[in-house]
Amino acid sequence: MTTTAEHVRIHPILGVVLYFIGYILALVAVSIVGSIAFGFLTALGVAAEPTIDPSMTTMDVEAVLAALGPWFFPLIIAVGLFTILYTWLFVRFIEGRRFDALGMPFHRGWGLSFWKGAGIAAALLSVAFAVSVWSGEIEVIGFARPAPAGQSVSAYMILSLVGFFVVGIYEELMFRGYVLQRLDEKAGRIVAIIVSSFLFAVLHFANPGAGFLSLFNTWIIGVLLCALYYRGRSLWTPIGFHFAWNFLLGMFFSMPVSGLPIHGVLEIAETSEDVAVSGAMYGPEGGLASTIALGLFAAWLLWRRTKPRPEAMLGDEQLPPSDDQL
Repeated sequence: MTTTAEHVRIHPILGVVLYFIGYILALVAVSIVGSIAFGFLTALGVAAEPTIDPSMTTMDVEAVLAALGPWFFPLIIAVGLFTILYTWLFVRFIEGRRFDALGMPFHRGWGLSFWKGAGIAAALLSVAFAVSVWSGEIEVIGFARPAPAGQSVSAYMILSLVGFFVVGIYEELMFRGYVLQRLDEKAGRIVAIIVSSFLFAVLHFANPGAGFLSLFNTWIIGVLLCALYYRGRSLWTPIGFHFAWNFLLGMFFSMPVSGLPIHGVLEIAETSEDVAVSGAMYGPEGGLASTIALGLFAAWLLWRRTKPRPEAMLGDEQLPPSDDQL
C-alpha cells in the first residue's frame, strides 16, 4: 500500500532525517531510564546483575554475551519492540499516516508471502554454507548443545525464535518500510534502493568482525530485500527472508549472525587460517560464500526477467513487467 503526497505533512527526505535523529535520541533516553530501573531491581535482588569483567572490551563478543547471559535475547526483543512502537508513533502522529501504509497489513496471503521469503533465505544460506565447507575453511564435526551452559535449551530456542522474528520485523520496518518508501516518493526507486540499502549496511558496519566485504554483502542483501518488497508491495516477504536468514544462520548452521556468535545445533570448526570465503568472525555475510550465493541468485533473477516468454516468441504484444514480477 502507498500513500499520496497530500497525506504526508513533511518532506520525504526531511522525514527520513528526523526519523533517525528522533530514534537515536529516544533510544538513548529509554536506555538511561532502563539502566536506572535495572539498577534498582538488582539492588533489590529482583534481577541478577551481569558478571562483567572490567578488563573486557566491546570486541570480546563471546565474553560480552556470556556476561549478558539470559538477558541477551530479551534485550534484543526489547529493542525491537521499542523500534516498532517508535515507528508507529512517528508515522501516525508526526506524519499523520496510517501504520499499514508501510506495507505490513495482515492482507490475504501475508503468511504465504512470509514463507516465500523464508524459503529464498534458506536456499541462499544453504548455498553459502556449502561453499564455505567446500572451500575447506570450516567443517562440521558433530552436534552441539544449542544453548549456553546453565540455560534451558527450550527457553533459549524460544527466545531466539521470538528474538529473530522481532529483528526481522523492526529492521524491515525501518529500512524497507519507512526509509525506502519515503525516499521513493521524492528521489525515485533506484536512488531509494541504493540509499536505503547503504544505510542498512552501515548499521551493521559497527558489528564485530565487519569489513568492506561484509559492508558490500549486506548492501546487496538490502537491495535483494528491496526487490522482495517491490514484488508484492508487502513487507512480509522481506520479513520472512530476514527472519529465516538470521535464525537458520545462528541456530542451525551455528555461524555468527552479523558478527554475533549464537549457540546453534551444529558444531563447526575452522580448518584454515584463510577465512576469506567463510567470513570467520563475522560469519558468511562477511565472506565470499555469501557473495557467490547472492551473485547466483541475482543472475537467476536477471535471466528470469529477460528470458522471452512463450507469448512473446509467438509475436504477441506484451505489456511491461509489473512490480509483482521478479
